[in-house]
Amino acid sequence: MDDLTAGSRTTAVAAAAIMIVGIGIIAYGIVANDLARSLGGACLTMTALTLIALVAIRRWVTNTSVERARLAEATREVEAERLRYLAGQAAQEQERARLRRDTAAAARKAVKQLDADRTRLAAEFEEKRAQIICDTFASTYVLAREDRISAEREQHAKVVQFPEQERTRARERGVSRT
Repeated sequence: MDDLTAGSRTTAVAAAAIMIVGIGIIAYGIVANDLARSLGGACLTMTALTLIALVAIRRWVTNTSVERARLAEATREVEAERLRYLAGQAAQEQERARLRRDTAAAARKAVKQLDADRTRLAAEFEEKRAQIICDTFASTYVLAREDRISAEREQHAKVVQFPEQERTRARERGVSRT
């Protein structure tokens, strides 16, 4: 009876009182051998039982405690699911941010490595170039000392000269060609 409203409680108490009075009238009618009183008491008792049954039916129909409990449980589950979803979104966003940071760091590292490689290769190139220049000068000096360069120059000059150049050189040497 704790979950009944005040009106339902009043009705139930009044019906119980009417039922007790009705039972009393039935008993008095039996003792006095009065059929009308016994029937009247039975009617009062039946009315009281009907009121009690109606209060119980109303309580059964309007009792939403089970549904409220289910709703509360479903609400808690939905809230827990929402929190898991938000936590998952936050974790995913943090993972994306970490990946962006890692990618940016890797790109910066790659750029630094490329710059270092470019600098190293440029230094190697310049070193090899300087070595080749030095070797060329040394070879040229050695050939010049052995007087092989002038002979080679003349030989190359003959190969590369055009007919006009040959006539000019021949005139310079005093040879006439017609």
